[in-house]
Amino acid sequence: MYENLLILPYFQGMSKDELTGILDKVKFEFTQYTANDEIAAQGAECNRFVILIQGSIKIVSTADNHKYKIEERAQAPYAIEPYSLFGGKPQYQRSYYAQSNCSILSIDKSYFYSEFFKHQIFSINLLNLISRKIQITNDTIWNKMPCSIEGSIVRFIALRSELSGGEKWIYIKMEDLADMLQETRLNISKALNNMQEQGLVTLSRKEIYIPSFNKLSMAMSVL
Repeated sequence: MYENLLILPYFQGMSKDELTGILDKVKFEFTQYTANDEIAAQGAECNRFVILIQGSIKIVSTADNHKYKIEERAQAPYAIEPYSLFGGKPQYQRSYYAQSNCSILSIDKSYFYSEFFKHQIFSINLLNLISRKIQITNDTIWNKMPCSIEGSIVRFIALRSELSGGEKWIYIKMEDLADMLQETRLNISKALNNMQEQGLVTLSRKEIYIPSFNKLSMAMSVL
């Protein structure tokens, strides 16, 4: 377990003895999940530091109007939305489901103040990671607007994703995507089919599958 936790960026720079010292003082629990079990629900209160120790999870981001959703995958070790523990809206921004048999470690938020924040390296790591996430979002918003419809589609997905790369599944009607991007359905269809011809996406009814968002982003940046 300690080896898995030390891989996480929140504990980078800590020794195994330091991490052991923290965990010896906090109350934590292990939970086992099987495929498709819900781990955390979008909109629910986020009051625990939740870490995927073993297995893989599905991350689901659903629009407020329920007209589309984005699915992603994450492998252990992975911390689930530690940034949602704080601020004026401490709620999960997405839902999380077990993709395979999973082991989850969870620690009550109160121990951040009583134990974790006593260690400067942890506080610095957490602050850097939260700041980095905000900076990436800000860069995406303020970067030069895409000069192609394909680029606009990539930007639309990037702004709504939890992970910067990997596989993604977007469930949306063509007309709804066109409406969001203020384009015609025909233009959106042409752009998506162009991306499919390049092997960057696979299209099916109300679904866009992206095998590698990194590859797609790099390809579209030149359009």
